[in-house]
Amino acid sequence: MHASCVKPVISRSLNKEKRLQLELFHTRQTHSILAIGSALRRPVMKKKQSSRLIKPFALTFSLSLFIAGCGGGGGSGSPDAAAPSAATVPGSASGTPTTPVATPAPSVQDPVPAFAPVLSWPVLPMPTEIADGSIVELQCGTVYQGTLDLQRKTNVTVKTSGTCGKAVLTVGQSVTGWTRHQGNVYSAPVSFNPAQVVIDAQPITLAHWPNRDQTWAKPTATSTGSLSYTMPNSDLAGATLVFRPFEWAIEQRKISAYADGMMTLAPSSDLNFDGYALGGTPDFYVEGKLWMLDEPGEWAVSGGRLYVWTPDGQSPEGRAWAAPDESGIDATNANGVAIEDVSIFGTANGIRAMGAVNLRVARTEIVNSSQNGILNSGGRGLAVDDTGIRNSRHDAIAVKWGGGGETITNSRIDRSGSIGMPTNAHAAINLPVGVGSQVRNNAVTNSGYIGIRFFRDATVSGNTVDGACLVLTDCGGLYSFAEDRLALNSRIDGNTIRNAGPAQRLAWGIFLDAYANSVTITNNHVSGNGNGMMIHNGYNHIVTGNTFSANRQAHIQMVESGSVGSTRNNAVSRNIFISTIGEESFRISSDFGTGSVAQFGTYDFNDYASASAIFANFNGEALDFAQWKSRTGQDGSSTVKAP
Repeated sequence: MHASCVKPVISRSLNKEKRLQLELFHTRQTHSILAIGSALRRPVMKKKQSSRLIKPFALTFSLSLFIAGCGGGGGSGSPDAAAPSAATVPGSASGTPTTPVATPAPSVQDPVPAFAPVLSWPVLPMPTEIADGSIVELQCGTVYQGTLDLQRKTNVTVKTSGTCGKAVLTVGQSVTGWTRHQGNVYSAPVSFNPAQVVIDAQPITLAHWPNRDQTWAKPTATSTGSLSYTMPNSDLAGATLVFRPFEWAIEQRKISAYADGMMTLAPSSDLNFDGYALGGTPDFYVEGKLWMLDEPGEWAVSGGRLYVWTPDGQSPEGRAWAAPDESGIDATNANGVAIEDVSIFGTANGIRAMGAVNLRVARTEIVNSSQNGILNSGGRGLAVDDTGIRNSRHDAIAVKWGGGGETITNSRIDRSGSIGMPTNAHAAINLPVGVGSQVRNNAVTNSGYIGIRFFRDATVSGNTVDGACLVLTDCGGLYSFAEDRLALNSRIDGNTIRNAGPAQRLAWGIFLDAYANSVTITNNHVSGNGNGMMIHNGYNHIVTGNTFSANRQAHIQMVESGSVGSTRNNAVSRNIFISTIGEESFRISSDFGTGSVAQFGTYDFNDYASASAIFANFNGEALDFAQWKSRTGQDGSSTVKAP
């Protein structure tokens, strides 16, 4: 990936050689691994130091909305809670918790605030004709419907006025007039094409085939523009094909026709996908047709009506919300826009800010985005503080190209890329090519793919990443790479990374991929992941003062692949390794043999507490601690003991 690309394909750099190396290395092991969200009020828009009043037009319908508590916590919100908490969905037949939320980072003071059910807040259209330099004051206890247009605006501030609840911005609306269609499926008229449907504040899934318990099917044949499979119903024109070309990527295409067992596909330009070609026999599913609606928690649209089978099988009346494919705020190419103390609910992108410079978002909640929470690709200087983002279909915060100088602090991000059927995601906090990013004191939980992705001159500190790689694999809780082979000069300091793909082989708490180099990794707690840390073709890393524990396969992996040996000068010292479930402290390998492995780095002054039969896997050779020391000449001042 290169910063100079206008719209790059964000490819995973895990090449075939590396994956084969990992496969071979896995098979060399000599032991089995434990795989384990009143009154009518008016918005005030005013110039800084001068007042200007905009009189709104009141819409006639009322809002029935409950935005569930979201982010890295629930329950009491105590940062010291020992067990994950949960948010109970109102209207659930059982009343039992249905949305697990992981414990937040200790530095995050509160979980994402919850809204009480609001049955009669006034619903107003968005203010318009906003001048540069304005302060737009949205009235508390009010819902604003539509997209707030801030395109190319300069130095505009949008905030809630009053203390009766943050103003809510949404492109959606409640759906009423439900009648029983058949069985547990209800229908109601809808005047737009929904991109998402929400019941009791939780998104439900677009109808699909196969059902969730199977998820994927296998085609009999494919080409770039077609897929062959004998489907149970021929009504597929206008549906969407979703396929998985790699372990780390999911693609989708619109189906233009289906005949004689073959789907004809239209090209795609969706920024949330990478554009990998269809070929071979990848896993696939299809979605978006009424005949596919056959289980609870699904929806479809046909003939101007919305069809829903609610999770509890009851009528959606009074608790259904639908939204089109439109953003809550459009700040494309804006400069110096600030969004403060508002809630954005049920949109495509909560804030679409392509090319925007110095966008600031503070004390804001963004809930239920059918695309991304904040999209700032091509921009720079993004600052997000004390903000909660939950239920983003793809990424929570994304600067997919361009970028630089981002500051993401004190925020809670939950369930990005992990709601509904499997889909593509890049990272909950996705900063793949921006230079000088600061990502500090955030709680990032339940991510479908990477938790935090960073690049050059970055500081990633004080974060908790709890639950990553839930949908895609070949993945890390924290991730970076440097295919240009220039120094990253970044720092990973004082983070807690846990539950990144705990049952996966290709998942790591910290993943330094594809020539990532010159990163300091210090004072982190890395536990309960598929693996602790990976260095792939990396060099000049300092790994010191960290604690690794209960990572299912190995605490630190180093893999060298390609045509030239590059894994060198990595210093691993003064760390604590606790191995109680059969995991190895080190698993290191090279395409160039043991002579190259011996040059990967230095290891000393570490404390090992191990009950594992194998201390290290040295290019396929199982070693205990004494053998490791003898074989490598390392860890002369380290200690080992029983845990």
